[in-house]
Amino acid sequence: MQYTSQPNVGILPPELNDGIVSFCSGESLRHLALVNKEFQVHAEKLLYARVAVRTYQEWRVGAFETLATSATKAGYVKFLSLEFSREKRHTDSAIVEKLLTAGPALTNLRDFRIQLRNDLRNHVGDLDDMLSAGHFHLNTLFADNDFDFNMILEGQNDLTVILSNGGGDDAPVSLLKSVKGRSLLTVGLARETYLPVYNYIYIVPELLSLEQAQKFDVILGQAFEDDAMFAVSAEADEVTSAFVYLQNVPSKEIFEAFIAAASRIFVNLWELEMNLGCIGDTLEEWRKAPVSWPKTISKLEIWDWSPGDFGDIKRKFTGSPDEFAKSIYKLL
Repeated sequence: MQYTSQPNVGILPPELNDGIVSFCSGESLRHLALVNKEFQVHAEKLLYARVAVRTYQEWRVGAFETLATSATKAGYVKFLSLEFSREKRHTDSAIVEKLLTAGPALTNLRDFRIQLRNDLRNHVGDLDDMLSAGHFHLNTLFADNDFDFNMILEGQNDLTVILSNGGGDDAPVSLLKSVKGRSLLTVGLARETYLPVYNYIYIVPELLSLEQAQKFDVILGQAFEDDAMFAVSAEADEVTSAFVYLQNVPSKEIFEAFIAAASRIFVNLWELEMNLGCIGDTLEEWRKAPVSWPKTISKLEIWDWSPGDFGDIKRKFTGSPDEFAKSIYKLL
């Protein structure tokens, strides 16, 4: 009797192998990558999809050497976070250089986060160039306030979430004045010096679309949840003070949706500062249709704010939301 050889017997289709690999832990994926070339591809796609490096973890720093020398592995990266520790290391500048080298190959990168020390600020210009060059299409960017967000936006048409730290309201207010014709969720983060979390948040709801305003808590919550930074973390329930900037009279529908979403995500918010560029018209709108302020708010401040002159700002009211409701007629 003759037998016909069947070389594919026992070999699973690539789609099934891909599904099997998706259930593996990181440690298992590293072993699986050594089995054969097919499993190596499946495993490395998952291993390099999320790269989060804190430079004090020296065993992780080598990831940037890999990305700089392997365009294939760099192309697997979808999330990339780089946090420099307080302690200077002689390899720190080299890490940034390797990131810049890898930049053109990071074609699938969607979420990029970086925190530099002051002594590494000289690299910001080159990083701005990389981020605006069109090598990849970001959805989310989390970076220090020194970055040129306006320049980056010109090269990132899909960018919808910008988180900035270190400058308070600088980035959000700058974008409020310059961004035209696109929707953007932009938030500035700051903290009291002794805290390991951001507890101050700066927001410009005017840039939100209605859908972004309605899902503000979901979108920002996801951005916070994905944060891989360690020295200072972003956690919504740690936010206690919010500073909101409105250059014009806000859309009633968008502003109401934003306030409702903010109430859902910032459950420990007790201080809200509203900076109004068109204070008279805005207060008149709020008199006609009172705002449902977050129930956790005990201190509400209203400021007459001039977007073009940061020195020209006057506080018009401070007190509780109930006191504001009773006083709004006097403010007009």
